[in-house]
Amino acid sequence: MTRAKAVLVAIATLLELTGCGGGLVGPTPPPSTAGQFAIFMDRETGFTTSDVRDAQDQIVRFSAAGELIWTPTTARFPGYIADGAVITADRQCAGCYFLVRFGTVNSQPHAYLTWAGDDSPENPATVLDLEVTDTQLTVSKTSMLVPRT
Repeated sequence: MTRAKAVLVAIATLLELTGCGGGLVGPTPPPSTAGQFAIFMDRETGFTTSDVRDAQDQIVRFSAAGELIWTPTTARFPGYIADGAVITADRQCAGCYFLVRFGTVNSQPHAYLTWAGDDSPENPATVLDLEVTDTQLTVSKTSMLVPRT
């Protein structure tokens, strides 16, 4: 094999190993969902967040794996699947759903956890209260309206 041909073979082999992008080509690992959270968007303002507040201003998040994450302790509770602003809450009661609603406090937008259902003057949406004791998640209805100030 001539020297020029050997160089061409070496270059071709290198290009095959690195591909067009310059990195070694190999199997692509499946995407990780460990750090991915559901993002909620207020369609009226465009505000987006993964932080959802309860009546005590405690923050929860919902993972792409269908978990409610209690941020004060990072405790995870499976079975809470976020789809848009609706979250399956079958762990609380059969056929139940949470709904993320948006409000403002001191001109700062926030997302709040409520039960799904109409928000009307006769039946206004109220922010839920969440508590975690040991490994138990408790959800309670409150009289706190979604803040609109």
